[in-house]
Amino acid sequence: MALPSWGMFPASGGNIMEIKEQAEYSSPYRWVMAAVAGIIMTTSFMSLTAFGVAAPAMAKAMDIPPSTLSTAGIDAFSVGLFVAFFLGHGGIFDTRIKLGVLLAQAFLIVPQILLPLLMPLTKSLTLLIALRFCQGLMIMMIALFSLQLAGWFRSSQRGISLAAMLGAITLGGAVGGIVTGSLSRLGWQNVYYITAGIMVLGAVVYFLFARDAAGHAADIQLSKQNSHHKSVWSYPMTWIMGIVQIPNNWTLFTIGGFLPLYAYHLGYQPQQTGNVMFIWGLMGFLIAILGALLGDHWARQDNSHRNFVNARLRVITLANTSVIVGALMILYLAPISYAWFLVSALVVACTMATPPNYWASPCNCFAVASMGAGAFAIGVISNSVSAVGPVASSVLIDTVGWSGVFWVMAILAALGLMVNEIAMRASLPIETEANRQTEPHGDMGAALG
Repeated sequence: MALPSWGMFPASGGNIMEIKEQAEYSSPYRWVMAAVAGIIMTTSFMSLTAFGVAAPAMAKAMDIPPSTLSTAGIDAFSVGLFVAFFLGHGGIFDTRIKLGVLLAQAFLIVPQILLPLLMPLTKSLTLLIALRFCQGLMIMMIALFSLQLAGWFRSSQRGISLAAMLGAITLGGAVGGIVTGSLSRLGWQNVYYITAGIMVLGAVVYFLFARDAAGHAADIQLSKQNSHHKSVWSYPMTWIMGIVQIPNNWTLFTIGGFLPLYAYHLGYQPQQTGNVMFIWGLMGFLIAILGALLGDHWARQDNSHRNFVNARLRVITLANTSVIVGALMILYLAPISYAWFLVSALVVACTMATPPNYWASPCNCFAVASMGAGAFAIGVISNSVSAVGPVASSVLIDTVGWSGVFWVMAILAALGLMVNEIAMRASLPIETEANRQTEPHGDMGAALG
């Protein structure tokens, strides 16, 4: 049964589910906020491609095999992606979002400067691992921007507000491949220094123009003062929503990290491979926008948290279906011709409909006092595959071949379809809290009932 037209912002003494329209929801400045989040994410992911471009030259400077450096750097970065969401899962950045972004950018930019400076001098693989791990922690910005933009956009617009920022994951990589490739003639160290400068510029734009929504911040503070909510880890929906994102994360690191290797395995040339990755990245950005618009459209059909969440999940279901089809096309049709290889990659790129819808959901899943903790919690669960994915795929290639890599990708997406169905029926934490508050005797009444 659909819920009444409720929202997530409790007034003092009001119902937790009562909708409260924020002034910022109608402010034109909200689009500036969406744009600056997209800019800083694009510069961040664009510049991170420097590692892949500079890896052979850096390995030579460190007197180690390129494969050793690449494996260590990628694995360390992937573990950082997982650990990043532990940093804010207690809600410590709920009212200090810009501080969290500053910390994330420091984790990213400082190693970008230190890597070309220290690696030729120390030749330390351990130091490389530590610096790459720190860079992986930048991914916490996804949860931070999810919370920040929630203060500027109503639930039916949150998908599109996040689309540019999350589409930068693939767009930044695509553009970065071109930029860093053209800079490579200047030497690998200069590639790092220049891309660090690009990241600094992106950060400057953000900190000059980013503002927290005043009404949203006040609601969070008031809600935390009056909050008696349980730990977000006690809600089944926290774990379910964490699992919902796993097929997307697995697909992104598989395609981003291993599709070029697979292209070379099939005999395609570097230029052909680079073109596929660029078009895949551009397609991912466009699909993120289209998927966000579709999720927002479905969200407007019923003004309830249940509908807002289910609208997002329906889009994610379509994205998972595209992953299943695309993975099998890559495996069985890509070897036939380059055209099929390109089409297969474009089908898989439809997975990018997932991130803007997924990260638009925490503010409708969790009560305002716990939405920050909830966003970081589901990030911890969903990014768990980042810590094991690259290693698992490498093992699959060595043991069962490329068929194992893409069949695992398809199977996880199929499991994702089933998890989405469960999520559409599971009780939302915000619903649970509302029911607790409306019970005549609070928690005791709920227990007795």
